[in-house]
Amino acid sequence: MMDRFLRYSLENGRKICAVLMQDGQMQRKNLLVTSIDADGQGFTARLPGRKKDVHFAAADLLTCAYARGDQGELETL
Repeated sequence: MMDRFLRYSLENGRKICAVLMQDGQMQRKNLLVTSIDADGQGFTARLPGRKKDVHFAAADLLTCAYARGDQGELETL
C-alpha cells in the first residue's frame, strides 16, 4: 500500500504525509517524492524548506497517507 502513495506523489506531483523511523525515533514528514529506486529499496524526496532532495530507505518507511487538504481526488478536465 505504501508504494501506491509513493507512486501517487511521484506521478501527480502531490505531497504525502509519511511516518519514518530515523535514528530510532518515529518522525512524521510531509514530502514530495521525486524518484523511486528501480529495485524498490528506497526513494528520493524533497522536504519542505529544503532545496536538495533526500534519499530514504524503503525499510524506514512505516506508513503513508494523503497530506492535509488532499483527498486523493484528481481533477479531470
